[in-house]
Amino acid sequence: MPGLWAAVRRVVVAEGPAVWPVVVAMVVVGGGLWAGVPSAGRGISLTAEAMGGTTLQQVRPSVSGDVDPRLGAAVDAILARRGIAVKQNKIDLFLRDVAPELRDEQRQVFQNMRSLGMSVTYRRAEVWTNYEAVQKYGLATGTFRVSMRYQISGSRLAQAATDVGYTYTVRDGRLFLVDDNDLDRAIGSGRQPWDYGPIDVVKRRNVLVVVDRGRLAYAERQADETVAMARKTRQLWKGYLQIVPMVVAMREPGVLTELPPTLRGAEPARVQPIPSPAKDGRPVGGWIVVRPESQARFDSAQLSHALMHLLPVRLGEEAPRWLAEGMAQYAESLQLVATGRGKQVAAAREDIRRRALGDLTRLPADDEFAATDSDDISWLAVEQLIKQVGLRAVTDFYQQVARRGYNRPAQERLMLEYTGLTEQKLVDALRTLAQ
Repeated sequence: MPGLWAAVRRVVVAEGPAVWPVVVAMVVVGGGLWAGVPSAGRGISLTAEAMGGTTLQQVRPSVSGDVDPRLGAAVDAILARRGIAVKQNKIDLFLRDVAPELRDEQRQVFQNMRSLGMSVTYRRAEVWTNYEAVQKYGLATGTFRVSMRYQISGSRLAQAATDVGYTYTVRDGRLFLVDDNDLDRAIGSGRQPWDYGPIDVVKRRNVLVVVDRGRLAYAERQADETVAMARKTRQLWKGYLQIVPMVVAMREPGVLTELPPTLRGAEPARVQPIPSPAKDGRPVGGWIVVRPESQARFDSAQLSHALMHLLPVRLGEEAPRWLAEGMAQYAESLQLVATGRGKQVAAAREDIRRRALGDLTRLPADDEFAATDSDDISWLAVEQLIKQVGLRAVTDFYQQVARRGYNRPAQERLMLEYTGLTEQKLVDALRTLAQ
């Protein structure tokens, strides 16, 4: 097993005697994997069988990870076949390399991806030390971090990526997928909408909604409302909104959560960026995730607020938080007025004016938004800015600062350039409202 011994030599030379316990573990686990691969046919019987023969020439084995080439090629072949199965809607091919105990779960994942209209490819990223899996399934077992690249038909979003963790073991001379959640906690995998099922999916022009199976009527209503609110939002902030707003409203609170989990927020919906496989990691878009406890009362005004939070995903996250949150609150207040709740908005504005503006000396810092007044002050700051310089100037300012406001001096320079005001002048204008 030349690949393994080469890796051992590199580690020992680099780290010295302190790594001997790790080296011993590598040899035991790596040796077990190598030994589990049959040697008949000059070392290619596992690869050929796992590949199904002719597909072998269509796959480029990953060069990452110090894995025996036969094992790596077999895993790459299985991953290639997995993507082909989704594209061609061949469930038997998708399950061919899945252990019997995992097939029901994987069948549901397949059905969910087909419901979403996904095209998928998988790339082996790195081998992962997983002693528990070796103890459970035997020495001929390996766990891999796998980059799952996908696109959703009709979304017009670029290719996205998420990581998954797959554990394979050798049975009867070939590899089988025996676990798909060994790395859930380590890399935050297993939290995509298709990982919880079954699901219903509703697509409109420029809108996609995902819900639990049996809630199709709710999804239809949410899709219709998202179409209407996205149109209004694009009229307010021309050209900047994500092309296809994608909404997830499922009962499972773990959908699209972060690890470690973020603090529970008061907003009924949050935006989860959709990572890109590109080197710069720039998101290709974002999911609007409606909290389970908020779904029954999630209305058009709250949806307008959430849609505004898609702007940082597309443009950049360098804008000061008071501006991003204030724009979202401003859009929500406009929708409240449009739906006959103007008195509620006026009362809220008056309360903030009396309670929070008289002693105001600066706008809220990014790390102060746990304080109750920060959101309210941000709303009135954006509203006042629009009154003084106009909507177009504010939207142009946001577009530039979201991309280039990498520090406070840059933010201040851009604000002065696009609005003619400094933050201090805006604060002074807000304080006069309390008089």
